[in-house]
Amino acid sequence: MQEEINEFVEALYRFVADEIKRAADPIYSQEGIKIVDARNHIFRLTDAVRTDEAEDTYALSDLCMVDESMQTVPNRQRMYRIARNHWL
Repeated sequence: MQEEINEFVEALYRFVADEIKRAADPIYSQEGIKIVDARNHIFRLTDAVRTDEAEDTYALSDLCMVDESMQTVPNRQRMYRIARNHWL
């Protein structure tokens, strides 16, 4: 089970990292990410600005953090907390 969780987090991390590169300012982005199928790592962009965990929809800004070098990066710890909704 831990391997599945790690694979999910890595897939979501890559998806969010790609969106951070694409977005002009990810912290103020008006887009969200919908987890369509966690076990098969299927994600899609949505225009949902707010996070709704019951719907597996997360605002892009809620999946990011600013690191010590002031760069916006995916928040891996948040992704592990999301994974718990699917595997525990």
